[in-house]
Amino acid sequence: MKFESLPNKIFLHCFEYLNAPDIFYAFEQLNPQFYRLIRTIPLRLNFEDINKLIFDRFCEKMLDYTEIQQQIYSLKLSNEQAYCQIQAFFTYFSLVEFTRLRSLTLIEIKENDIEQLSSTLPLLS
Repeated sequence: MKFESLPNKIFLHCFEYLNAPDIFYAFEQLNPQFYRLIRTIPLRLNFEDINKLIFDRFCEKMLDYTEIQQQIYSLKLSNEQAYCQIQAFFTYFSLVEFTRLRSLTLIEIKENDIEQLSSTLPLLS
């Protein structure tokens, strides 16, 4: 049996344990089935322990394919390992673009980041 011929249900279950950039970089280019599948699933986006190159590439991918933003239900950003990651993310995006976002975690947030977010938070539902 080929890997690709396993039922989608198995892949969907596995994807629940993976971070969004890992899912896209591992599965997006395999075949059209995976390309379509990963564009329909809820995504957890954890940038806490991710290097700057992957961070920048995935943000650019979300800019190119805005439907990915609609899949994000959980977002974790951190200034702990990657200095100014929170500020960098919000230069790319506004929280209002993530209409399905249910969880936002900001680690080591700076005062200027809080000020920037304070104007956006009332717009969220």
